[in-house]
Amino acid sequence: MPVTLPLPRPHRLRRPGALLTAVAAACCLLAGSTGAAQAAPAAVPLTSASCPAVMAQGEQDGCVTELQNLLDTHGASIVADGDFGPTTTVAVKGFQSAVGLTVDGQAGAATKSALYASPAAAVRLTSPHCAVMVRQGERDGCVTELQRRLNGRGASLTVDGDFGPATLAAVKSFQSANGLGPDGLVGPATKAGLYGEPVPAAPADRGAGRYAAVVDFADAALNSYLPYVWGGGHDGSTGPSTGTCDGYTGVVTPCPADHTVGLDCSGLTRWVYWQAGVGDIGQITDNQIANPRFHPVAQGAAIPGDLVFFGASATNPAHVGIYTGAPGGVPTMINAPATGRFVSAEPVSAHSALIGYYHYS
Repeated sequence: MPVTLPLPRPHRLRRPGALLTAVAAACCLLAGSTGAAQAAPAAVPLTSASCPAVMAQGEQDGCVTELQNLLDTHGASIVADGDFGPTTTVAVKGFQSAVGLTVDGQAGAATKSALYASPAAAVRLTSPHCAVMVRQGERDGCVTELQRRLNGRGASLTVDGDFGPATLAAVKSFQSANGLGPDGLVGPATKAGLYGEPVPAAPADRGAGRYAAVVDFADAALNSYLPYVWGGGHDGSTGPSTGTCDGYTGVVTPCPADHTVGLDCSGLTRWVYWQAGVGDIGQITDNQIANPRFHPVAQGAAIPGDLVFFGASATNPAHVGIYTGAPGGVPTMINAPATGRFVSAEPVSAHSALIGYYHYS
């Protein structure tokens, strides 16, 4: 008889939450619940004969509940409702992309095996599915990869995917031996050292080409299937990070933000503008719309790469996205919309309370 394998209990990362709470609260236009959810079918192990060999969008049963639970354990943050819909397809693609499997959005033998792997399947530390700063308390495939890399550099860690005190000590030892500040945080310089690669240079401003670069980087985030995370993208450096459960109001319960790597709306815009060489445009929507380098423009004058803000007013914004053009006359954007969803491309009209378009100059 097949047995459901126990899901590891995610560790809660402890970081100062005041800033992250403010960030998340200013980026939660669609984060609230829209009604009571129906009970999901009881989970069925994916190894059960009652589960299809290849699971795909359209399936509705306990096998899908199990699949969704497993995906959530690996950082998807979706509602486990037993319905293999478009969001679950994106979650499967995100997991496949992270662990190096063929990205087809279907759960076949290789994907099922990787979902049940113990320790968690390794994820390259420079992947956008790993936090910019991997730190003590994290438990995932990024830590599996970190521990294997450290062991390859002389450590003797148990590879369990859990960034505990022993892994912290090994990180500090590696940093000291390689002329890095021994702070125990696995950031860009430490990651580069572990792979024997040069430390990435800070992006240079691309001048008039910055707007196309912003769109390209937003597309890259879209095609990486990164989840929305309440307060994600604000852990010091720009880029994906864990978030906070302080002030959380999302539809997925219990709150997944403090053990999930991803971005909230302003974390996404902050990251793509930084990659385009502009620098830090501001932590939260309030900071970004008030940035003196941004000024409002009419929709007809907006160009791809501009920001689109939503909320009560320019002094009280609630959401932001990256304008990508108006194919077929329909203004569109890439944004991180809400918990339970992923970085998405959608019409600007999908969101209410449009404040306007803002151009950086």
